[in-house]
Amino acid sequence: MKKFIIVFSIVLIYACSKTDAADNIPDVVPDDEIITIPVVVHIVNYAPNPFDISDEKIFSQIAVLNKDFRKRNVDVTNVPDEFVHLAADTKIQFKLAVIDPLGNATTGIIRSSSEVTGWDGKTSVFDETAIENFKLYYSDKGGQDAWQKNYLNIWIADLSDRHGNLGLGGYATFPGADPRIDGVVIDPRVFGTLPPLIKNFDLGRTLTHEIGHWLNLLHIYGKDGDCEEGDLIDDTPTQKSQYLGVPSYPQNSCETNDMYMNFMDRVNDNAMYMFTHGQKKRMRSVFNKNKARRSLYISSK
Repeated sequence: MKKFIIVFSIVLIYACSKTDAADNIPDVVPDDEIITIPVVVHIVNYAPNPFDISDEKIFSQIAVLNKDFRKRNVDVTNVPDEFVHLAADTKIQFKLAVIDPLGNATTGIIRSSSEVTGWDGKTSVFDETAIENFKLYYSDKGGQDAWQKNYLNIWIADLSDRHGNLGLGGYATFPGADPRIDGVVIDPRVFGTLPPLIKNFDLGRTLTHEIGHWLNLLHIYGKDGDCEEGDLIDDTPTQKSQYLGVPSYPQNSCETNDMYMNFMDRVNDNAMYMFTHGQKKRMRSVFNKNKARRSLYISSK
């Protein structure tokens, strides 16, 4: 009987300690807590015309993300004076995964080649195609399986148009997407800061923008040129439509100066520099209790 009591007590103590650990994870992530997101990079290289995608190129992109999301990018000094107080360190950072879903060591970089391209993963809200038919997300169809829930999946894949030119820089899923396709798809020519790259999108900001979507940010500008319907964030000025290229400051479309230098507009890489405090709050909220990316936050504890 004594032996049973001792064993039971040990089990009870262990169970309580696990419960206490879970209970200590806050329902709302504190504003000053740094969230580190493990990243897996799936390189699905187009076999007939492959790109040279070095590990160093991938490292350069992770470095860009950590500067942009932590307000450590040197060009943040270009933010106009009227917006300086709004520029935020989101306290979100990224690292290549070191453990895979099975608990094995990994570099966080997975390479394969096939005739699958980035277009083989392009879905839309109007698309009735079964997810199983999007080959990019399935290893047995020439793509690569997602590492589900506790990682940011990035698929590097060719997004050329029929002329061989860049047709689209990238695209992302929003929180709540099917975990089999959840993540970002990006063309290698707008990824990182090392070749291959294309002019004007050579600073790694396409991925900064797309991860913003993955963390629930909308474009900073209004839908269909409407000043009334914006990005649902109070501290980003209302803006009618997107900006392209390198606009000259100031620009005004809805009675206030536009924040076209925000990472969620579509200007050239060298013309975007900032997230706002409101965007920070919206992104971090996806890790709160009962929100779409909560499991990723819990797994990091």
